[in-house]
Amino acid sequence: MTLENKKTYPDICFQILDELKGKLAPYLSYHSYEHMIDVANVCDSYIRKYRINDQMAKLIRIAAVSHDFGYTVSPIDHEECSITLIEPILRPILTKEEIILVNGMIRATKVPQKPKTFYDKILADADLDYLGRNDYNELSENLHQEFLHFGVIKTEREWLDLQINFLENHEFHTLYAKWNRRKLKLRKLKELKAKQV
Repeated sequence: MTLENKKTYPDICFQILDELKGKLAPYLSYHSYEHMIDVANVCDSYIRKYRINDQMAKLIRIAAVSHDFGYTVSPIDHEECSITLIEPILRPILTKEEIILVNGMIRATKVPQKPKTFYDKILADADLDYLGRNDYNELSENLHQEFLHFGVIKTEREWLDLQINFLENHEFHTLYAKWNRRKLKLRKLKELKAKQV
C-alpha cells in the first residue's frame, strides 16, 4: 500500500482546503476559502441535527470543501470542473459509489438548484445558507464585488434587481432551513424591494 492510499478522509479534506487556499484568486471575494469553511461548518450543523452516520457525514464534509474547487480553474461550469479535479484525490480512499454520491452533492449546488437526494439537499441549503442569516449583507457584498469583476453586472440597479430575482426564485430544500432560514430571507427580500421604488 502506498503512502497515498494510507490517507484518511480528514487528510483529504485538509489537502483540498490547502490547495484551495493556494489556488483561489484574490478577486474571488465570495467563492473564497472562507466560503468553503462556512459551508463545511453549516454541513456539520446538519450532520448533528439529523444525526447522520459517520460514513455519510464523511462524504458530506468532502463535498462541502470540494464543491467550488473548480473556481481554481474557471467560474464556468465550476461544479463539473470541481468533480473532475477532485476525483484523483478521492479515488485512493473512496469507493466508486461513494465518489458518485459526492459528485451528486456537488452538482446539487449548481444554480438553479435541483437536489435529488436528502444529502444533496443538505449541500444545496448549506451553500446558500447565508440567504437567511444576519451576515447576508456582508456576504452578498462579497458576491457583488465578484460579479463586478466578472462583468456579470455593471450598475447598482442591476445588482439590486439580480438579488431580488434570485431571492424570489430561491427555495430552501430541507425542513431545517425552511424553519430557520426562510423568515430572514423573506425579510431581506422585502427590504430590497423597498429600494426598488
